[in-house]
Parts: sequence; C-alpha cells; structure tokens
Amino acid sequence: MKCAGNHWSRDCPKPKETPATCFHCKGNHTANYSGCPRNPLNRKSFPTAPANAWSDPTALAKVKETPKSDSNLKPVTQFLPRSVELSHKMPSSQEEFFKQMSTMMTSMIWNAGGIKPKFNQFKYFAQECKPDVIAIQESHLNPGDKLKLVNYTTYRTDRLTHRGGGTALFIRNSIDHYPTPIASDSFENTTIAIVLPNSQQITVSSIYRPPHGIISTDELNRIFNSNNKCIAVGDFNAKHSAWSLGRRNQNGNIINDYICNNNLILLAPPEPTHFPHNGNNPSTLDFGVLKNFSSGDATSLNELCSDHNPVSFEIDINANIPAITKSLKTTNWMKFYDITKEAIPGNPSINSTKDIDEVINKITAVILTAINQSSKAKIINGPHRKLPPCITNKITLRNQIKKRWQITYDPRFKRKSTQLTNEIKADINHYDQVSWTEWLLSLNQEDLSIYNATRKYSRKFHKIPPILDTDGLKYTPLGKANAFKYSLENSFQTNPEPYDNRHISEVNRAVQHFLNSMRNDNNIKLTSPLEIQAIIKKINPKKATGPDGIPNKALKMIPPNLLTCITKVFNKCLLHHYFPPSWKIAHVLMFPKPGQNHKLPGNYRPISLLSNLGKIYEKVILARLKEHCSDLQIIPDEQYGFRPNHGCVHQLLRVTNLITHGFNNKLYTGGVFLDVRKAFDRMWHNGLIYKLIANKLPHYLIDIIILFLLNRTFKVKLNSTLSETGHIKAGTPQGSILSPLLYTVYTADFPVNNHITNCFFADDSAILAQGSTTKFVIRTLQRGLIEIEKWCTLWRVAINTDKTRSVMFRKGHPRNNLQSLTFFEEELSWDKEVKYLGLILDSKLTFHSHIKYNTDKFWAKVHVIIPLIGRKSPLSLNNKVLLFKQILRPILTYASQIW
Repeated sequence: MKCAGNHWSRDCPKPKETPATCFHCKGNHTANYSGCPRNPLNRKSFPTAPANAWSDPTALAKVKETPKSDSNLKPVTQFLPRSVELSHKMPSSQEEFFKQMSTMMTSMIWNAGGIKPKFNQFKYFAQECKPDVIAIQESHLNPGDKLKLVNYTTYRTDRLTHRGGGTALFIRNSIDHYPTPIASDSFENTTIAIVLPNSQQITVSSIYRPPHGIISTDELNRIFNSNNKCIAVGDFNAKHSAWSLGRRNQNGNIINDYICNNNLILLAPPEPTHFPHNGNNPSTLDFGVLKNFSSGDATSLNELCSDHNPVSFEIDINANIPAITKSLKTTNWMKFYDITKEAIPGNPSINSTKDIDEVINKITAVILTAINQSSKAKIINGPHRKLPPCITNKITLRNQIKKRWQITYDPRFKRKSTQLTNEIKADINHYDQVSWTEWLLSLNQEDLSIYNATRKYSRKFHKIPPILDTDGLKYTPLGKANAFKYSLENSFQTNPEPYDNRHISEVNRAVQHFLNSMRNDNNIKLTSPLEIQAIIKKINPKKATGPDGIPNKALKMIPPNLLTCITKVFNKCLLHHYFPPSWKIAHVLMFPKPGQNHKLPGNYRPISLLSNLGKIYEKVILARLKEHCSDLQIIPDEQYGFRPNHGCVHQLLRVTNLITHGFNNKLYTGGVFLDVRKAFDRMWHNGLIYKLIANKLPHYLIDIIILFLLNRTFKVKLNSTLSETGHIKAGTPQGSILSPLLYTVYTADFPVNNHITNCFFADDSAILAQGSTTKFVIRTLQRGLIEIEKWCTLWRVAINTDKTRSVMFRKGHPRNNLQSLTFFEEELSWDKEVKYLGLILDSKLTFHSHIKYNTDKFWAKVHVIIPLIGRKSPLSLNNKVLLFKQILRPILTYASQIW
C-alpha cells in the first residue's frame, strides 16, 4: 500500500515518516489512492447525469432496465456445499400449484440501522408483503422503546450498554411458536421455535454480528443443535467469494468452513445487499444459513431506507402454514326469516325424549342452513389501510433513484433519494395523523364505536406459551388443548378432603331413594311464547356461539312458527323432566391470569361457551327455581350475591358499619375472611341434590337439575383446534346461568351463631365477631371456625387456609400480641389489612392502601387510553368526558360510599 515493493504492507521495512510510493504508477501516494489512474479497483467514470435526472423519463427508463452483466457481478451459488434445485417448474394443475405454495414459508430480513425513525414506512411495507417471519438487525432500541406490528408477535434483544445493535423477530400470530433465548457473546441474536401442524419444530434466529470481532462457532452450535431444522438469518458481517463480491474476511472464512463442515445450506441473493454510504465495495452481508431444508430462494429487494436492502426468503418447509385470512360475513336477515318460516312446522309431534332430541337437531340444522343460504362472506386479504397513490408513487420513484445510485454512485442520485425519503416519512406521518383524526371524529356513543375503541386499546394479545403437562412441555395446539383439558378435569372433581364417610353414605342413600321413588308432578309451570320472546329480547346479540353454532342474533330474528316450536320443545322438556344432552356440551376458552406463570395450565381462567338455545331453557328453569326459593325462603339474608337490589357495595357497607359501630363504642371487631378453594368447580353433586330434596323443591325441577349436572362434557378450544372430550364429575357448569343460584342453595345452611355476623357474596365469605376485649373476640371466632370446620367436612367444601385472612379492627395501638386462630390444624396469623370484594380494609379503616391501589390502577388505565383522551387527541370533548365517566371514574369511585 505504501511501498512499491512486492510484499504485504505489514512486512514493509520503510518507517512511517517515509513518503509513500504507489505500486501501480510509482507516484507519491498510496496504492489504494482513488485518484490513481492505473489502479484497477478504481471505479469507472460514470456519464454526466442530466441536470434533473430524477425527473427525466429517459434516465428513469434506464433505471428499470436490467443492468448489463459485468465481470465483477457474478451470480453466486445460493446453496452450498450441496446443489439444490432453486427454480420450480409450474405444476400441471392449479390445485397442485397452490398445494405446493402452501408449504413455502416466507420470511424477510432487514438491517434497519435504527428502526424507530423508519417504522412507519416499514409497517406498511410489511402489511403489503405479509411475510410469515421478519428478522430485524441493528434495531437500535432501548428497553423502554415500543415495537409492535399489527397481527404479529414481537421478540427483541436490545443492546443494554448503549443505543445500537440489537435484533428483533416479528412472527405472525396465526403461527404457533415460543421464544427460545440462546446466550451468545460474539453476536446478538433473537431466537424462537416454530411449531408446525405436523408437530415438527423449526428454530428461527435473527443474528447480528458487529463489524469488529470474531464469530464463535460454539455459539452457532447452540442455535443449530437446538432443533432438527434450523434457520439462522441476518447480518453476519461476513464476506466470502461463495456469496459476496470483493475480498473475503475472517468471519467469512469461519462461516464458509462451518457450513461445509456441518453440511448446512447457504441461502443468499445473487445481488449485493449492503451499499455503503460512501459508495465503495457493495457486498452481500445479509443471508441465511439453513439446516435440513430441501429448497428455497432469496431475493434482494430495492425497498425501504437503509444502507442494507431487505432480503426476502422463500423456504420449503414441507408443512402447511395457517394462511392469513379474514372474512367479512354479512347476513340478509329478511331472507333468513323467510327461509326459517317455511322450513319447520310450529307444532311438531313430540311424544318422548328421543323426539325432543330429534326436533332440537332439526331446529339447529334449519337455523344454520338458513344462515348459510342468506349470508355472504368476503375474504379480506389486504391490509386494513393502504397508502394513497401520491405516497406510493413517491416511494416507487425513490426506489428507482436509489437503484440508479447503487449502479452509478452519482452523489446527486444519493441526495435526491435522501430528500425523497424525508418527504415520504413526513407524508406517511401526516397521512397517519389525518387517518387517526378522522377515525376518532367518527366515534360516537350511539353505535358503541367509542367503547369498542377503548376495548381495542385496553386489551392485549396473549400468545399461549408451551404448556407444562405431566409428561413434559406441550408445543402444538392439540397438545396444549389436551393439557388444559387434563387440568380442568382434575379441577372438576369432588374435593378429596375434608370428608365424612358416614355422612356421605347417608346422603347417597337418600338421593338414591329419591331417584327410585315414583314422582308425579301436577303443578308444573309451563312456559309460553311470550315468556320465550321476552327472554330472547334481553339476550346480547354479540355473545359468542356455543358448540351448536347458533348465534343470538339469529334467535332474535326467528319467525313466529319457529318461536312456537321452541316453546313446545321447552314445555315437553319440563313435562318429561328432561335436559337435552346436546345442551350439556361446552367449548372452553382459556385466558391467562395476569402476573402468573403462563406455562402452568392452572394459571388460566376458563370461559365456557354453551348453546345459546340451551341458555334460554336454563333461564326458563331459573325463573321457576327463583320463585320456589323465594317462597320457601331458602336463601339466607346474609347472602348478597346474585340477588336483585343487592351488590358488593351493600355487603361492604354492612361490614364497615359493624366495624365503625365498634369504633364508636370502644369495641373490638375481629374478622376472618375465608377463601373457598374452587367453590363452583368442586361442588358435591349428591350433596346439592340432597339439599334440593330437603328444601322440598318441586320434583320436576330436581329431576331436571340432576340431568343438568350429570354427564356433562367439554372440549378446550385453542384457535380452531379442539381437545379431546373432557368429563365433568363435580361442580356447577361454568358459564351457566343456573350455577350461581345452585351454589347459594348449597351454602344456605352455613353455620349460624348469635355472636357472629356472617357476610356472603357468592363464594366470598367472611365472619365477624365483636366484643369489649380481644380475648372474647378471638374465643368467639375460634368457636365459629370449629363449627365451619364441621360443616365443611360434612359437605366436602375445601378452604384454602393459605389465602384465608384474619384482621382485628380497632383504634389505637395494640398492647399485647394477639393469640392466633386455628383452622383445619393451621394457624391463622393476624394481618393489618385484607382485600374483600375489591375493597382493601385496614385495621383502622383509614383506606390509605385502597386509595393508593386505586390511584395506581387509575393512572395505569389513563396511560393505556391516552391516545383517545390525551390533549392532542381530536376526539370531541363530550366523548372524552364520556370515556372518563364510563371507564376512568369508576376506578376511583368504587365503593366511595364507604371511604
């Protein structure tokens, strides 16, 4: 470089002070001087560009032409070290073509050089291309920065020392996957594992290797040994003649040797992907390394704004990937009305339970057929919002000029490309702001769009991670669904402890005697079309459908003859003391509990979807059950749950009034707040039936409830995957309108003591005792707990002693330590505060903790919906006030009547 001698620069004997001598022309400059006339590496002079080259049609036409082949631009072999067929012949039939394309996974990599200022253009580009996986390098994000893409799940690895580097992966929500963090020091990576429908797994890793330093093959082994099939893509900063122009570097040699030695596949585009800002030495730094794949293709895309071009990959994974399909279904309800009016008689012949089931099946088939015949579905493939032509045309022009610069390196093309990039960024920001403003101004209270917008910003998408089952982690949708099924089946069992064998035998004998006895009811209260119509009028048309697929909207549109037919079915069910089996099947959706380990199936909240037609029948039964419970005074006055004109605040007022009365009269008030373990899920069926018999409810209602409880089944539903059938052995069905009332009947005989105040709201139970000394209060509570132990043992109710809390409410400071209470051989320590029915009660009723908790909750919700109610939001003031009143104010004012 400095001496004209035939040796390397590092071996030159000349000192640094000696003037340089060019090896090519013997001039007084180094050999790599760009102005040397004899240096073969210097660029050829490009023709003088026109004064307005970016608007000259002739110049733009040349940009669109395929560049002439040059000796320095040789296409590289895309798969090394073994040859693989890259181009696929068109199949003979269109069906075979689409079948073949369905096995291709599309992915894209892009070294963004800082994605935050470029994200707006990137999101529209991603929506247009719709790749399955997007790998980002040099994201330049801090942990506090947000990075979200609609319909994608984001995984990031940010550089923590300073802003720079960083990798990210976007993967479509419809693809099952889970993160697999892999530690590495020589490169940055974000790694996930994709779970295919055939249960195979693919490791996908986004890699960024900074320019300085050596890549570690041991760390590469961690990625490629993680699964049978692996894909590592990104910016390796590795150059080699196998995939890149110019000189090779040490990382290029390492990667090339690693690929050859491990029988891997190199997938790289034939064109350069990196174009330095100074225009020197374009190279291919962005490529992929594949393990155990048969075919694929890579293309460098002249898109986006970075010194790296995005690279698109198509890889044949030999498995179908769920397609991105959204459908908009519209139903002509007048046509539905006409079809159902002619399809079924209003007075079918029903003489047995078998006839009931047949008519129910016919009603279901008629409604579903009518919906299909009167509905049209439109498949929506494109993004929700596309850029207008004025912006897309400018993007096309920018890309053409950018391509021209990459060919000629004319700085004027570079300047114009940068100028257009800045204009595009400003135009997209303006377009987004205008669209956002128009959308906000369109929100109103009448069509509930303002509430839907709030729900959109309040809800978060949760991807279910691998679920831990008894035999290991489950990754596939079916494996996860079955793991949830086994967990729920374990929950729907009668509590093993506590129990009393003698009492269990007595209850079972009494129930069996009732079942064997002859029962003829003459006072069965039948239903009428008016009652059914009133029930249907009140149901929510937007509720999800159950296993039969009948929506509430369809039930609201049924003709009179179908209404009469349904009424007759319900009456025949009442007369035959019957509950149809088709209405005892549930589809269960699982939702993660916040702040829990979501790999454990028990940390999910199940939501059951039942037949909407069966729910109407349950409401008919509920009306009769409530009437008899009211006449027989079965439900105690202390139970405030599921009763008209009773709510949480009323029960809390009752509790706090008693405590305040103690403060005013210098009395101590002790409270034990019980936590019933799986109260609804593990209710003893025979125990409930025994109590229904003991309370002398009508026999036809008891028979129907027995059939309602027995032989119920469910399937867990994850997306479109259903688990195996699960069986419910105990408890009241989750999602059923009958369950709350049946639970209150079951607990109606809870122990009563003259010195103890019982407070119930469904399964939230508390007992309070008051006295002039703490010893008297503790002694009274202990006697009450002993009675509760006996009652729980008789009726197989389990109390979670770890979550049961006891508080002594009193003014002033305690003089002596309080004696602990004993409950089920466990000591209950005295706490300073307890949360009951959403209100935090401290021992002095100052409510400081409750106010702080609600304030934090309030501001958290404010930050979520700040785009709607913020100062810069164009939403009308009336709508902002409405959102405050409906969403924010209830958080602050909950139970404000008390504190």
